[in-house]
Amino acid sequence: MAIFTAIGTALFNIAYAGAYLAASAGLSVATATSIGVAVANAAVSLALSAISRVLAPSVSVSQSDIQAVISQAIAPRRIYVGENLAGGIRAFFEVKDGVLYQLVMVAHGPITSFDEFWVDSVPVALDENGDVTEGKTAPYVNIQTRDGSALGGDYADLTAEFASWDVDRRLTNQATFLGQIKAPKGNDFSKVFPKTSGTVLQCVIKGQAVYDPRDVSTAYADNAALVQSHFLTHEDGFKIDATDINWDSVSAMADVADEAVPQLEGGTAPRLRLWGYWTLDEPPSDVLDRMHASSGIRAYEMQDGRIGLIGGSFGTPACTITAKDIREIQTSEAISEREGYNVLRVLHMDASQKYTVTEVEAWRDETRLAVEGEIVKEYELAMCPNRAQARRLAKEQFHDDNRAKVSIITNLVGLKARFPREHAQRHTILLDYQPEDGSGRVIQGEYEVLDHEFDPIELLCRIDLAKVDRASGEWTPEEAGDPPTPLQVSGNSEAPEISAVFSQRVVQASAGNRISVLEVDAVPIAGRDDIVIEAQYRTSTYDDGGSEGIPSTTYGPWTDMQATGYTAQSGAVEDGRDYNAQARFDGVFYEPDEWENLGTITVQIDATPPGAPSELFASNGTGRVNLNWRNPAGEFYELRIYRGVTAVFDDAVLIGTTGGVSGQISEFSDDTITAATEYNYWVAAANVSGVEGLPAGPANITTT
Repeated sequence: MAIFTAIGTALFNIAYAGAYLAASAGLSVATATSIGVAVANAAVSLALSAISRVLAPSVSVSQSDIQAVISQAIAPRRIYVGENLAGGIRAFFEVKDGVLYQLVMVAHGPITSFDEFWVDSVPVALDENGDVTEGKTAPYVNIQTRDGSALGGDYADLTAEFASWDVDRRLTNQATFLGQIKAPKGNDFSKVFPKTSGTVLQCVIKGQAVYDPRDVSTAYADNAALVQSHFLTHEDGFKIDATDINWDSVSAMADVADEAVPQLEGGTAPRLRLWGYWTLDEPPSDVLDRMHASSGIRAYEMQDGRIGLIGGSFGTPACTITAKDIREIQTSEAISEREGYNVLRVLHMDASQKYTVTEVEAWRDETRLAVEGEIVKEYELAMCPNRAQARRLAKEQFHDDNRAKVSIITNLVGLKARFPREHAQRHTILLDYQPEDGSGRVIQGEYEVLDHEFDPIELLCRIDLAKVDRASGEWTPEEAGDPPTPLQVSGNSEAPEISAVFSQRVVQASAGNRISVLEVDAVPIAGRDDIVIEAQYRTSTYDDGGSEGIPSTTYGPWTDMQATGYTAQSGAVEDGRDYNAQARFDGVFYEPDEWENLGTITVQIDATPPGAPSELFASNGTGRVNLNWRNPAGEFYELRIYRGVTAVFDDAVLIGTTGGVSGQISEFSDDTITAATEYNYWVAAANVSGVEGLPAGPANITTT
């Protein structure tokens, strides 16, 4: 019953529960996956809660399964060694009060540390409370951890918020983390979590502590020999009793693994390291095969019956076997029989490539390629974290797989070849086969012992050997080859610079009725069809400060504009008002784009000034001045009357307005005068937006 989600790297599935999307709108709805987990020795069960049909999407399990009692995790559990980018198994997934709570089981058994967390493949920094402190997710994501040394489900936030997550949810000796993710509001949801259902939470961890017999300590290490002996003795590994391990052999192999090897990039790195994991349902022999491929170290039975480690360089030959000791001999040449390959593709785990298995430069036999064409073999070192280590092991493997082999049957002398002379060395012997009667080919040289069997009845030894070329173990930093191309930051990760124009557009709403709308037009970004513009506007009122002389601007609230592609437009706005606008790009960016202030404009439905009135004449009346003039011939909205005590129009003030017919005579009476005072009058026509034409005047008069 596959209820538990084997997440791997995809841990934070926002769209999984419609309730989380609802939470972004301020609702609180439980999801369908409040799950209790049973692991290790904890007997745990919890019935799943019901799903809201309105808010939750369909779930990929039947309703009967959803309502079932969960008693055990189905997905394989992992035990980590070395450094890794880890995912996990979701053990709890629930929304409450706008927060998604997600408990993830990372590893079975303790780990040394959580070193880093990633959100959508980008490392984030956490403060002492577990809050993300930088980037777009800073206000929304909190991470808490348990290293697996005790209870992995012991989170106060869960027990406080959810009655279903009680003291029985122990997760004994499980390394876990609890992610609490707040739902952003409105449009910010897609900007903070642009991948929605694909958003990923990951952690970089250091795996289990391993025993080091050299100083009798147990601590984190990625030394390949110590990691392999850790697996051999682990209760969830090969389960070999520690007393059955030859720790002198392990110590010697660990010294070899710690040797400093110069790197092409400068500095040194340990010769042999292992990073990775094994699962509890994986055959132990398969795990040893992966460790051997990634380090060149393998376990073998020693002369005292205990298990030791063998690897490193070719050792001192243990003995010499001559023709007089050999009863039968068979030879084969891999190259001549076309059993070998001439191109070896090399792959290894690369932290710089987000901890993925990455291909590096292949080993090629150019001489054979010239006559054979490509014969390719793939060599995957999934637990090898270093390019130089991977290339060096691949060079040795190329030699080992494409070499002459010999199988001999000897008398008891062959027992000398059973075990290597030194610890931490590949086991070799010298072969000197020169039949005295000249009946066979001469075979001489150093050979590696691949296999050895003894028949106690016939007192015969069968030994499988392979030719040794010690040049295969020579190494220079340049042989590491060029590093893989650095991972490109997604072209969508950074918002491009925005260049936009803020303007008004006059629209003919109906016959004789025009309105104005605000418009923002951005310069398109070549090749970015995924981008649209987002714009907002607000009213802007300027105050010159009056008598206090302190100018200020008062703004109204922001209002969203309707956007299509690179253009955004408002609804109808008020003629003559000042409006301020801002814009940004909306797309799949790591950080939401910053708002760009586009300045302020004054709305004018009609920007064309009317013509000037003419024939302005002023005359005295009783307590008033009477004005008349001829209106301009074109369209205008109103006529404005100005009065001043000088003949300078800029010194005049507006004293009134009136209407009139195009080209006809209009008049106006000013009854706010003072007797025996000289005045100058002007009349100007203005359009609907208040744009004035040239004034008529001045008409000079002295009141009576």
